Amino acid sequence: MAVREFTDEAGREWRAWEIRPEAIHPRIKAEDYLADCYETGWIVFETTDGREKRRLCPYPNAWHTLPENQLRRLLDRAEAVSTSKRARRTATDSPAAKPVSRQRADAAAAPATSESALDITDLEVVRSFRYPGGRLWSVSVVPRLEDSGPLVLRFTTGSRSIDLRQWPHDWPDYPDDHLIELLRLASQRRSDGSLAPGTPRRRYTDPPA
Repeated sequence: MAVREFTDEAGREWRAWEIRPEAIHPRIKAEDYLADCYETGWIVFETTDGREKRRLCPYPNAWHTLPENQLRRLLDRAEAVSTSKRARRTATDSPAAKPVSRQRADAAAAPATSESALDITDLEVVRSFRYPGGRLWSVSVVPRLEDSGPLVLRFTTGSRSIDLRQWPHDWPDYPDDHLIELLRLASQRRSDGSLAPGTPRRRYTDPPA
């Protein structure tokens, strides 16, 4: 996954990465412009201090090869994500800067807002990613129908599933490697011996299988 770093005209430092369309599976289609995002994917722009975030869709396929002045033009076109729709984070919590930690997921979990403007993170998005070693996982927010519990972030592969009860609201914007970190976090929390067969048990430092 390409991650570009650049500065805007005011001297602020930004990172940009893309969410590719083949990894997005919408369960519902809402407003037309959001449906377009599902078809094309989007670029996430975030300041390195985590205070501002934007999304752009559609976007040029070769965006990661553009010179900085053209990246600034894309940034200007991108839609700002309001702070009320973002998980709380610090400068070191950017998905492109640092792996997800247990503290981050606890502190960052935030309910969806009641604002009238729809946002990608308000919709039923299904992301897919490949775990090191080759297993394909999907992840989405679902209700725990088996015990009438609250919503959870559920990771599924085949007949196996692992739930994370607290998660960052903006998880659909995460690059694949940070979805993997959330999966590892969910696995760690199931420390009561109830891990399903085949649950990932790899350490962060383990080489790919």
